[in-house]
Amino acid sequence: MHHFINRYTVTGDIEEFRRLLGELSAYMREQPGFTAHRLYRSARDERTFVEIAEWTDPEAHRAALAGEGFRGPVSELRKIATADPSPYELLSSHSRS
Repeated sequence: MHHFINRYTVTGDIEEFRRLLGELSAYMREQPGFTAHRLYRSARDERTFVEIAEWTDPEAHRAALAGEGFRGPVSELRKIATADPSPYELLSSHSRS
């Protein structure tokens, strides 16, 4: 499993940010290898968001990033938010089921 975590700081309109991120998420959901996406907003700062995306493998994620359905919206997103993206390796997971 490939986990990709991105921390955003919104410098422009928050609703436009959410709209553009929704476009990106819709595109990603249709790509081979996509398994899940979660978006969090900081309880302390309404302009800070964290998204967590799960992919079957890094290659599937890279292929999705190369598509026009990603490049178009992300270029607009960069005008109103800064991002700190990085792949992560899951070391442990706990749940009460």
